[in-house]
Amino acid sequence: MSSIRRNFSTTARALLKFIWKGTGSNSQYEDRIKAKLAKNPKLVDADKVEIAGDEHTSPADPKPRVSGQVFKDNRRLTSLHAYHDGTIIYSKDSINKAQED
Repeated sequence: MSSIRRNFSTTARALLKFIWKGTGSNSQYEDRIKAKLAKNPKLVDADKVEIAGDEHTSPADPKPRVSGQVFKDNRRLTSLHAYHDGTIIYSKDSINKAQED
């Protein structure tokens, strides 16, 4: 990655806004999500992440996670599940495939 692109990505991450609906913020999840967005060319320019509710599990997926949506200019780019172990799964397969670990 070029120096200019790296500096822009760092600035964009600093401007990324998190909105926690129905729960308090969780800096560990924010840090994990920011790091993953920075390594995904389809999401590097996202400017807002909305997380809905507390960390949860379900009978179909017992791993702890939060659910949310990623936006750019108020346009939803994808939904996500961010897991306690650092895994992030997006609703759009093309975005999952673009993820650089």
